[in-house]
Amino acid sequence: MACRTYTDLRGHRGTGAWLAQGYHGCRVKCMTSKTSFATGLFKISGLILLMFLAGTGYAASDTKTEYASSVTVTILSSNLADGAAIGEWGFSALVEVDGRCVLFDAGFHPQTVLRNAQALKVDLSCVTDVVLSHFHGDHNGGLQSLLADLRAKNPDTMGRIHVAEGFFLSRRWPGAAENEEGNQMIAIRKELEAANVEFIEYSAPTEILPAVWVTGPVTRTHPEKTYPRAVKININGEWLVDYVPESQGLTIVTTDGPIVLLGCGHSGSVNLLEQVQGTIQDHSIHALMGGMHLFAADDQTLGWTSDRLRDIGVQNLMAGHCTGIEPLMRLRTGLGLNRRTAVVGAVGSRFVYGEGIYPTRIAQ
Repeated sequence: MACRTYTDLRGHRGTGAWLAQGYHGCRVKCMTSKTSFATGLFKISGLILLMFLAGTGYAASDTKTEYASSVTVTILSSNLADGAAIGEWGFSALVEVDGRCVLFDAGFHPQTVLRNAQALKVDLSCVTDVVLSHFHGDHNGGLQSLLADLRAKNPDTMGRIHVAEGFFLSRRWPGAAENEEGNQMIAIRKELEAANVEFIEYSAPTEILPAVWVTGPVTRTHPEKTYPRAVKININGEWLVDYVPESQGLTIVTTDGPIVLLGCGHSGSVNLLEQVQGTIQDHSIHALMGGMHLFAADDQTLGWTSDRLRDIGVQNLMAGHCTGIEPLMRLRTGLGLNRRTAVVGAVGSRFVYGEGIYPTRIAQ
């Protein structure tokens, strides 16, 4: 489909072929240039009517009709590992929701996710969609290797990659030449698109599969500076400190509250969770996992983050990658959690909805 711009039923705009599950399960397809004026007017009138019936507020709890019943999250790349698994400075997780498979991030080194999946006896051939949290190489370094390996087993794997607005903006790393492109994903995108992989870019929270949402770009309500300051980003021709505007999370909606994955949390974990509660599901956070970029945080930052996460209502925490070991222990204490409900998200750790966290031996 050539059309790449949608407006969801709440009036938010983004790019993509369709927005799955609007109000009460309705799907909204984007209108192409061939759509007649009358048809377009009919659709717009219908949307206005639905918005009137549903209410004008953006209360996520009023609009949710899709809930996941089966969810398993398995960590495939993180800094801590034991047994036959390999640790690295990176992140990746397989998210299985009611028979569908989504890969959240793809690790740092080309073979890490593949080797860890083999060691853990995890089948990745079911992956249809990939969600990338942001452009940093420690979250997408395995994309090409994964595509080559999985397509050999199932030609329909990895057909779509979901990113947030700003993902493909030019970057400049410290010490790089002025004409040296620092965003490797610009070139990788062309390579993957040549292999019939579709990139879909979002500017608002969107349901990509039943009960599975991307947050899109996160509003920076609180001044959480959880991103490296030395990298520059080109916005409208001006080089600025890269605040990683595309940093997004993945959310699975359940009757017990949202299950949320972060890549590095460069938008701020508190900012992101508040956006989830305000736009996707107004409920305490059933589980939070992934990287929170707190490894270098001072005591004041850790205390503030802990207080806010407690107020938000995080019930299970499986944080790894750039979170840091000591920060995780501080969060565990501050949130009133224990060794069963707050652990390091090492490679091989699993969260199973309805059962809880299954840590690895090294992370117990």
